[in-house]
Amino acid sequence: MKSLPRFAIIGHPNEGKSSIVATLSLNDAVAISPTPGETVQQQRFDLKAGERTIIEFVDTPGFQNPQATLQWFRENEGVGEDRVERFIETHGGDPDFHHDCELLRPIVEGAGILYVVDASRPMTAVDTAEMEILRLTAKPRMAIINPKSNESRFLQSWKTAFRQHFNSVRTFNAQTARYLDRIELLEALKSIDQDWEPALSEAVELVRMDRRRSTERAAEAMVEHLEQALRCSCSSFLEHESGAELEKRRLEDEYRSKLEKIEKRFREQVRDIYAVRKVAVELPENSILAEDLFSERAWQALGLTQKQLAIAGALLGAGIGVGADLAAGGITFGVFASLGAAIGAGSALWKGKDLARAKIKQLPLGGLKVTVGPNVSDQFPFVQLDRFFLYAQFVSNWAHARQEASVSLDDADGKAGLSSSWGQEQLKIATRFVKAVKGGKAEDLESSGAALRQLLVDALG
Repeated sequence: MKSLPRFAIIGHPNEGKSSIVATLSLNDAVAISPTPGETVQQQRFDLKAGERTIIEFVDTPGFQNPQATLQWFRENEGVGEDRVERFIETHGGDPDFHHDCELLRPIVEGAGILYVVDASRPMTAVDTAEMEILRLTAKPRMAIINPKSNESRFLQSWKTAFRQHFNSVRTFNAQTARYLDRIELLEALKSIDQDWEPALSEAVELVRMDRRRSTERAAEAMVEHLEQALRCSCSSFLEHESGAELEKRRLEDEYRSKLEKIEKRFREQVRDIYAVRKVAVELPENSILAEDLFSERAWQALGLTQKQLAIAGALLGAGIGVGADLAAGGITFGVFASLGAAIGAGSALWKGKDLARAKIKQLPLGGLKVTVGPNVSDQFPFVQLDRFFLYAQFVSNWAHARQEASVSLDDADGKAGLSSSWGQEQLKIATRFVKAVKGGKAEDLESSGAALRQLLVDALG
């Protein structure tokens, strides 16, 4: 193998070769079609760490004429190690062997072989011929079982055949593989040829380092957007009190819209960090992240428990929200009073919370200032942070072979976010950041933000 590891993804048509390439190369632009035979030319896809290419994967057509190809290989056994190259020279201009030549070209150029099979179907004579051809290439090779269903009746017969023809066998579901699944497969590639181990070890280490950088960027994005959400407010000036009620409702809508835009910008940034670009990660209706930020269900599932909330309240200092209202010296009323009435008494954490307050202040020189936000609830920072974290965690484990337009996120009856798992030390770190945002001191914000970022990096893993 040359210094840059390279693997040809080979197999029967419609067995999931392109899906394997998409997930391993982190590239959702790889064309994946349910129609067999769509791939007719080899195509290279690079796995990169930053700007550096660390592994090349070559998507290839399925075998076109495996029985005849195997017959030629057997009849020309005396050609030795140049047998693959000689086959391409002999059949390169023959349209009946076009796909066979295309899939074998990367092997001549030094690529290892990843043979992909959907083991939920029975083995055929064609499969046996394909495996024998690859064995006769005498190149390092691994068989990958890409299960397209839960059918396992034929699995053992496949594994027995694989052991006869390949250096290694792995199961890898390209549609559901998470980051650790990819790392395990890349680590396993080192075992198919000892001479390739140094280059692949370096590549895997670079993958880990690149992942670490992505995690740090995602944590940075969470802290930045949390600060924006905590500072978010809207205000306007009125000449007369008669229009205050109407203006208050307009500002409430504007405030909610600004928070939605903050979440939207965060989600776009996270998808860019993890190179999830083509497929829109649309959240289904039953996802907790599809819930409105201020819905009762979101506040029941995310944020702190009542015990944690009492600790956080003590750490934050009593009366943050009330103090803000009193300092305004004006009329206050709950922005989300109508929502609260609709919710009823189902949530102790929700009931009675004025999430953000409209403040109307009489100005010394006449007129009124109407302000909505920032949010005064002690729970709000943790609900918002949990929403950021769950989305980042989900996208960070996205399998790039997934083609569906929307995906399901885990839901739970109890607390589902990160913050509910925190002990007192983690709560101290988070509340210190919240206090720094409210206090406005740059040095406090920088140091507390760094501590919160590290906490999130460790949690994302």
